[in-house]
Amino acid sequence: QPVAQINEQNVEPLQIGGDWNYVTTSTQGCWLLTDSEGIEHNFVAHMKDGGWSPQPGLSGSYSVEVSKSTGACSTWSGIVILQTLDETETVPQISNPVEPTIAKSTPVDEIVELAPATVTVVATTSLSIIGLLYLGNTEWIRIPALQVGIGLVGMVRRNGEHDGEYQRGRIMGYLAANPGVHFRALLGALSMSNGQLTHHLKHLEGDERIWRRKDGRLVRFYPATIQSNLGVDELPIPLLTPDPNSLQGKILRLLDATENDIVNLSQKELAIRLKASQQLISHHLRTLEKFGLVEREKVGMRYRYQLTREAIFLVNSNEYDISTE
Repeated sequence: QPVAQINEQNVEPLQIGGDWNYVTTSTQGCWLLTDSEGIEHNFVAHMKDGGWSPQPGLSGSYSVEVSKSTGACSTWSGIVILQTLDETETVPQISNPVEPTIAKSTPVDEIVELAPATVTVVATTSLSIIGLLYLGNTEWIRIPALQVGIGLVGMVRRNGEHDGEYQRGRIMGYLAANPGVHFRALLGALSMSNGQLTHHLKHLEGDERIWRRKDGRLVRFYPATIQSNLGVDELPIPLLTPDPNSLQGKILRLLDATENDIVNLSQKELAIRLKASQQLISHHLRTLEKFGLVEREKVGMRYRYQLTREAIFLVNSNEYDISTE
């Protein structure tokens, strides 16, 4: 009923941008939009999306009408959102640790530091040689020592087999977190040689712990926990390598195509060109931003988006080939 009364008034819409915060009073909670001047406005309703509500860390620009707040929230002036102009979540910035400065050592200091270690190595080596000569000339000690040495060689060989299981465990762990990753991405992520990775993948396929599927020029790998009879649309795709034909892939392509424009595209302009809702575009932009593929800059009342260097490399690589159908 209050919203219906607001629509009957001829009030010129306002444009307000800021951050959302939740305040708790003695009787109820209030969502407040704090603008650039520090003025707080209480959220009353959203005319376009009745299911929409503010979230912690959310910020944006909106076309609003002034309304009357109720209850304990009447301390602040109320606003009714007529249209969402731009909206995004704040991504926390992680600062790089400052490395402590280390004083340069002089040649004299290095000699003093190395002297005890050098004396220890010489003394230990001399005692070891004397001990080996004694053991080599004592038959009742030499034979048991030889048996122990043969046992140690066998243990080293078994450790080689355990190392293979360790590397295959790394592959399984990465595929569980990134199902559908292709061969070259595995190669770079696990820092293995081409032959080493090929060997372990064949071993895992022989044990039926993983399976592969060809995707154009790529070969994607999946853990056995994912059924191999699923359709292409039902298979998961790693977030760091979005499908070029998905909405995320089309966003990257569109931002790359308009890179030389005077003004970068906003969330609303992306939604219009890709024929998708602003809420859906906002969701995918947040995902791409969290993984370092897009970055935003506020120009006026709107945020403008552009590709990062990592995204430009991904979009222009030979493997990132979008369908022209």
